[in-house]
Amino acid sequence: MGRILLCTGRYAKTPYYVESLCANVYCVEELCYLLASNPFMINRTIMDKRLAQWLDQQCGMADLSHQLLKLFHRGSQPGIFVSLILDYVNYCTPEEKKKIEDVIQNNVGLNDYERRKKQADFLLTNRRFGPALLEYDSLVRELPETESGLKPSIYHNMGVAYANLFHFELAAKYFKRAYTMSGLEESGVQYLMAKRLWLHETAYISFLAEHGEYYELSLKVEKLTRATRGEFETTQENRMLDALKFYKEEGNVASYYEEIDKIISKKKDEYRELVAE
Repeated sequence: MGRILLCTGRYAKTPYYVESLCANVYCVEELCYLLASNPFMINRTIMDKRLAQWLDQQCGMADLSHQLLKLFHRGSQPGIFVSLILDYVNYCTPEEKKKIEDVIQNNVGLNDYERRKKQADFLLTNRRFGPALLEYDSLVRELPETESGLKPSIYHNMGVAYANLFHFELAAKYFKRAYTMSGLEESGVQYLMAKRLWLHETAYISFLAEHGEYYELSLKVEKLTRATRGEFETTQENRMLDALKFYKEEGNVASYYEEIDKIISKKKDEYRELVAE
């Protein structure tokens, strides 16, 4: 959360097991971290008298325990229950807390598979591609037949994650699965785009010649590619490439390779962040 937190209460000798998140916590700060990091996975099981009793008996937080028990007996919503815990510890800003409350409220009525899908989508949106892929892969393996309708979206989003990690062959594989199952144009276009980035130009053209069913989609891909190139020309990255070209043409080899090393180092750091769990 980017802020200094003062420890509240004691460190428990016996941990509390948060059922919906399958994790043990030993203090209220660990509990807050778990709740704030996984709002999509929170359901009514969080409203448990045992949690309030644990906070009192193990963490010495009788006042918080008493307030939680009152909410429990009133039958309050899980979002209010979680909000009270976060507020008591002053764990996050009002804006962050509101987002968490909204997520929990919007999850009412979702089953466990839908919640896990939302959690993976949240990771993807926040560019945590490695953890998102792990969650999607685990989820799709465990989906029962009754939840197979989630598969096209899962496969599409796995394609998005792999494309952002520059694994275009894998991206194409999952976009194709999504397109085959759903028939959605977006998945088809992204399949060809990943294919275009993965294959050599002549191989891509040969592929299109052999698969006339992709002709209309390929036209959309070329239109999208031209638009993307136009946008890239106005970016700082393109100006940086122009500067490198100037260094090379002027024979300033030292500056050329110095800038190349900086770019490579920066990209390596960015990639490590993208795949970090």
